[in-house]
Amino acid sequence: MAKDLLFEIGTEEIPARFIEPALKAIKNLAAEELQKLSLSFGGIKTLATPRRLTLYVAELAERQPDRVEEILGPPKQAAFDADGKPTKAALGFAKRHNVSVEELSVKETPKGEYVCVIKKIPGEETINLLPTFLEKLVKSIPFPKTMRWGTKKLRFARPIRWFLALYGKQVIPFELAGVKAGNITFGHRFMAPEPIEIEDFVSYVRKLREAFVVVEPEERLAKTKDEVTDAALDISAEVLEDVELLHENANLVEFPYATLGNFEPKFLSLPRPVLITAMREHQRYFSVVDKEGNLLPHFIAVNNTKPEDPSALIAGHERVLRARLEDASFYFERDKKIPLAERVKELAHVGYHAELGSLYDKTERLAKLSAWLAERLAPDKKDLAQRAAYLAKADLVTELVQEFPSLQGIMGREYALLSGEPPEVAQAIYEHYLPVSAGGELPESTLGSIVALADKMDTLCAFFGIGERPTGAADPFGLRRAAYGLIEIILAKNFSLSLSEFINEALSLLQERLKFPQKEVLLEVKQFIGKRFEGALASRGYSDEMIKAVMAAGFDDLVDTLKRLEALKKVYESEEFPALAVGFKRVMNMVKKLSGRLPFSDSLLKEEPEKGLYKAYLEVREEALPLVEKGEYEKALHSFIKLKRPIDEFFDQVFVMVEEEDIRQNRLALLQRIAELFLSVADLSYLREEAA
Repeated sequence: MAKDLLFEIGTEEIPARFIEPALKAIKNLAAEELQKLSLSFGGIKTLATPRRLTLYVAELAERQPDRVEEILGPPKQAAFDADGKPTKAALGFAKRHNVSVEELSVKETPKGEYVCVIKKIPGEETINLLPTFLEKLVKSIPFPKTMRWGTKKLRFARPIRWFLALYGKQVIPFELAGVKAGNITFGHRFMAPEPIEIEDFVSYVRKLREAFVVVEPEERLAKTKDEVTDAALDISAEVLEDVELLHENANLVEFPYATLGNFEPKFLSLPRPVLITAMREHQRYFSVVDKEGNLLPHFIAVNNTKPEDPSALIAGHERVLRARLEDASFYFERDKKIPLAERVKELAHVGYHAELGSLYDKTERLAKLSAWLAERLAPDKKDLAQRAAYLAKADLVTELVQEFPSLQGIMGREYALLSGEPPEVAQAIYEHYLPVSAGGELPESTLGSIVALADKMDTLCAFFGIGERPTGAADPFGLRRAAYGLIEIILAKNFSLSLSEFINEALSLLQERLKFPQKEVLLEVKQFIGKRFEGALASRGYSDEMIKAVMAAGFDDLVDTLKRLEALKKVYESEEFPALAVGFKRVMNMVKKLSGRLPFSDSLLKEEPEKGLYKAYLEVREEALPLVEKGEYEKALHSFIKLKRPIDEFFDQVFVMVEEEDIRQNRLALLQRIAELFLSVADLSYLREEAA
């Protein structure tokens, strides 16, 4: 009979950002390990608060299924003599596996007949497997940072204080890091700290709720949201939506209780982002707005306790926030006294990387690369692009941004406007950091997009140029994010430019700092971007083989590559096209190993099928090449379909690899030219034959 598994790791407070990734990992690890153990189960659920991580497995089988193990021994010829009597090999094999010779059987294998032993192995009881399973689970949970405590060797996010481990009603005999498992958990640290005896999962959730612990993450998130919303309704206001902050607060508490606080209206004169960040960044307070979305002099704090008299709690929050806002106001007033352009020289004293110089060095490269890019994408904006790039990093040396780093770019925009810079330049300063995460906001303006692209390309080329590449999950300089951002901006803005030229220009500006040959780094950076580009295309729903088909034909212009992919997807759905792909694969198989472009002469064509193929090729080339040049790839691909029959007839009736070298070379040259024509759009040999 199946029983439920309930396992809780009780800890000191785990950082909020660790919790959701840990729960996901626990669920995946548990499912994977139980499958390895051949233990069936009904479902897996994970729960958590800052002081606990919990695994619940419903209807976990009581034991492993019995299994049959087949062990091969020596060949039959070696195990039995001509009279069928067992040899020493058979006797030794039987003894080694604790069976009689009579219990041996003979099995036919691809290598011949072999003696074998068939053993029936009873499944192990689950209760005996769980201690090892739980230990492995605890040690395998990944955290951004771990620690040791006391004299224990185990590393975990925070010190472990208790284990609750039940299989059905039975306590699992489990001990780790000096902590022995039991059937006890603990309620809220302050409002119900006494130990609580648990019988099963239902009692676990219910008793913890009674002890002021909402252990279900979804329930606690909903309760947190309700608390915050209700606090704002008390003054007929609304909460400024912030999903990330809501999740963070829900993972900071076991029993959410929201309070409404106030600050002096004079602070509303601060720029809106400064106010919101000051409340959010360190204090994790929610901003409050009126029906029109204007900030109000109020905030909402989520607390982990519900005092009888909340006035002292609110006063504490107000006192802390007042100090933060006074600091922000002081820094803002001081920063305003110095025009943004005058701060650029200060970047010379801010290190970017030991081998890449200062932020001022990066700024100089960024200004030159932005101007180069603007000449190709928006020539009329070259001067503005250069100005925006020159000012882009200047806010990093302002006091307010040093206090609130998340305001980089945001305050650059504010200070640029206050310094009298054109609004377009100010907006580009903000936008050049975008996107800050996968799927995040992209630059809207052309100017912001240009500076953002230049910044990301400089970053990629700089770090690849000194050998600082991402390895495994490690990417300390955010190079994958830079590549994804670059790709998404190019596609969103429909910028047609040569990736190779762009990379080469960025590397030229880094020439003195490169540790490797420029051509080598160019290829590496382009391949790195190409790999991310494949991922971006896959996320748009394109199949792997179609992506490879167009990428193999080149991806120097990302926008053009996407156009070719869109056309291929549409045309491939036509009835005849997949069969053409099969024919083209035969063409590629013949020419892919050729080292150079072979000379061709129509006077060497002997067979009617090869003459027919050449004639069809000329007609299709005349029709398709102008279409390719205009980017009308769908029409070009449709014209390729006319080559299907001539290609099939050629391969069915003409032997390419004849002894006469000139005839053989000429036939290969013809196939080479057909391949070149197709490769102006895609390498169809990547498309699956079964699709035809």
